[in-house]
Amino acid sequence: MEPRNFSSPDATEKSREARLNKLRERRAKAVTSNSDSVLRPISAEVPPRLGRSPESNRSPEPIIDNRFSNRSDRRSEGRIQENKVKPLPNRQGFVEARPEQRSDNRTELRPRKKSNGNNRTIPIKSPIKLFGWHVLRLAIAGIGLSVIAGTAISFWQNQQSISAKTNATELAAKEEANKSPDIAPLELKTEAVPLLSKVKELAAKEKDLTMQMMVVDLDSGAYVQVGANQPIAAASTIKTPILVAFFQDVDAGKIKLDEQLEMTADVKVGEAGDFQLLPTGTKISALETATQMIVISDNTATNMIIKRLGGIAVLNQRFKSWGLNNMVIKNQLPDLEGTNTISTQDMVTLLSMLDKGKLIEPRSRDRFMDIMRRPVTNTLLPKGLGEEARIIHKTGDIGSAVGDAGIVDMPNGKRYAIAVMVKRPDNDQRANELIRQISRTTYDYFLNGGSLPASNSSPANPNAPASQESNDSTNSPTPNNGGSGTSVIENITLPLPNTTPNVTPSPNPNSSPSLINPPEVTRQNP
Repeated sequence: MEPRNFSSPDATEKSREARLNKLRERRAKAVTSNSDSVLRPISAEVPPRLGRSPESNRSPEPIIDNRFSNRSDRRSEGRIQENKVKPLPNRQGFVEARPEQRSDNRTELRPRKKSNGNNRTIPIKSPIKLFGWHVLRLAIAGIGLSVIAGTAISFWQNQQSISAKTNATELAAKEEANKSPDIAPLELKTEAVPLLSKVKELAAKEKDLTMQMMVVDLDSGAYVQVGANQPIAAASTIKTPILVAFFQDVDAGKIKLDEQLEMTADVKVGEAGDFQLLPTGTKISALETATQMIVISDNTATNMIIKRLGGIAVLNQRFKSWGLNNMVIKNQLPDLEGTNTISTQDMVTLLSMLDKGKLIEPRSRDRFMDIMRRPVTNTLLPKGLGEEARIIHKTGDIGSAVGDAGIVDMPNGKRYAIAVMVKRPDNDQRANELIRQISRTTYDYFLNGGSLPASNSSPANPNAPASQESNDSTNSPTPNNGGSGTSVIENITLPLPNTTPNVTPSPNPNSSPSLINPPEVTRQNP
């Protein structure tokens, strides 16, 4: 038997013809099924595969080898491909219809299929509507951003306002602290019970007198107080804090000691002092005015200083900044009605701060101490001290109240601040004597190291000039007469420094001798 020749031309041609016939049959079936535009239902016998889309279930196109087709077939196939899109069967054996290709290269929209099998046509939105929706969204977003921005700005403004108020308050506090630095409260440690008992015993003897006092040992902190925090009529003792405020402004550069202060009609008053006798418009240096306010208790000079410091309200605010709330000026001097007030605790606190070098600079403190050593009236606290004691102080005397406040330096090196004020019937001199007795008792107590002597009825300063005692016995101040050549300093009549030295004796024997040869008042030099 002859072996079969597989490379025979006839066998190859037959094989090729068979394959081409099969391809033509498939192509004819595909062209026939292309006329249907509806998909054939999937047979229920073949379950659909989950997780794949119809596109993925589509079977791949058959591969046609062009080598096995002749040229005429290729041309006819090209024409068919140009006119129609060949349908391809899927894996289940069904052929899906494809949209015909239009001449304007557009394809018809097919309905989308959801995974649940429900067909829903999605309408095409108009560009104008889309643009409107975008504008609406932008408007809503803009409104929201505007609200957020407005809230943020409002919150920021509130914070700025609060911060500005806080800064203003802090600046005011710092400015006030610069005016009165190192405010120091009293350091009260031990109450001097024996001294307290003795002071109350002295005050109980005079039922119709109301005594308020406070004393503090500036070294040990031992203290005594009786009604010390109650306000009382200040009289001329209010001039002490006014002098402190004056030197504060000197330290701050607001006042120069040699500047000239003009005496105006609104500050010119009577009672104590000789400035009232000078013509309106007279100019006096600031230092001299402040000095005469203390030394001769000149009321006109005091009003000039109050005006130069900015007025009553400014001074009251200054006193509060020092922590002295009972120290209040309501009217200019002489204030015979007693509307200006202090408390003995406030006076002792002020003197304690000055002793510690607070409130004013050392240079101004030296001037303050020098002026406070020179008051002409020394009939109250100084009368209860020993000869070797030294005191800086300022008295106050009106009809309803009398008092004195100062710092006492003792020969044993101790130092205490004391303030005693007494309410009284009109010009009752028992109040003056009570202040002297309290001063004497306090001095003896601290001089003897915290104990009272067996008897302290005798004056501590027996050699005090008698002229001071006689001056203190005057019940009411003598009114000033412009041509008399005298001046009333609290309860003391003094000659004016600018009176004519050659005074012709009066022929009237009943005339007052003080107008001819006024008596000199001996100053106690502590």
